[in-house]
Amino acid sequence: MFEGQKIAKSKAQERQQKLVLIRRRRRIQLSVIIAVLLILILGVFQLYRSGLINVKKIEVSGNKSVPSTKIIKACRVGEHTSLLSVSTGDISGRILKDPWIKNVTIKRVFPHTLRVEVQERVPLAIISQGGKFYLVDDDLFVLSDRQYADNSDIPTITNLPVDKIRVGERLTNNSLENAVKCIKSMDPEFRKTISLISASSPDKLSLYNKSNVEILYGEAKQTDDKNKVLQTILKEQGKQVIFIDIRSYPHSDPVLRRMDSVP
Repeated sequence: MFEGQKIAKSKAQERQQKLVLIRRRRRIQLSVIIAVLLILILGVFQLYRSGLINVKKIEVSGNKSVPSTKIIKACRVGEHTSLLSVSTGDISGRILKDPWIKNVTIKRVFPHTLRVEVQERVPLAIISQGGKFYLVDDDLFVLSDRQYADNSDIPTITNLPVDKIRVGERLTNNSLENAVKCIKSMDPEFRKTISLISASSPDKLSLYNKSNVEILYGEAKQTDDKNKVLQTILKEQGKQVIFIDIRSYPHSDPVLRRMDSVP
């Protein structure tokens, strides 16, 4: 019995010694980790203050309508700004205030470059309202206003039932939404032939091409069928037809009016 107690006591002491060793190793490991972290923090701090990674160049890409100088100015980054201290979120927020900018990505490229990649909005149509012209994209977002409709590659929308149009805001209007849906459904080359759109209401949507053919389009439904038959008619009879009513197509045939039918 006495011998058994000695063995048990010996094993207990061995376990205790092992625990002491394990705790000591953990304390050493923790001390090493803390020391390494302190060295890293100190190194980063010294690097931050040294000027070795200050922003010396801002690269801008993806922009056509917004000048690079304007985007760089919105970054508000000075020559003594460390690349580490740059707030990409703040810079993105300032750049996105420009109505033309849809998305922006900011990247740090060490050691000295800040890269700004923008995605601009693309004008889809021009709205004529109150003696002014407003560029809008396919999200119904108003990009800018101007005194003249000087872009011949996109159609001008008239007779839109809206009171106020503000640059930098998205319009909510059923007639405009229907007109934009109609424009977006068109083949790009066919879209370029449309010069004017009357959008007083969705069911009265009318298109006018550069040959002055009036097209009563109606609601932007069955657009693939409507656009296909329109292009066929204009290709085969474009020089003679002056009016096309396609509102009910494909449920009923288009109604045509030709030049030779006019008294």
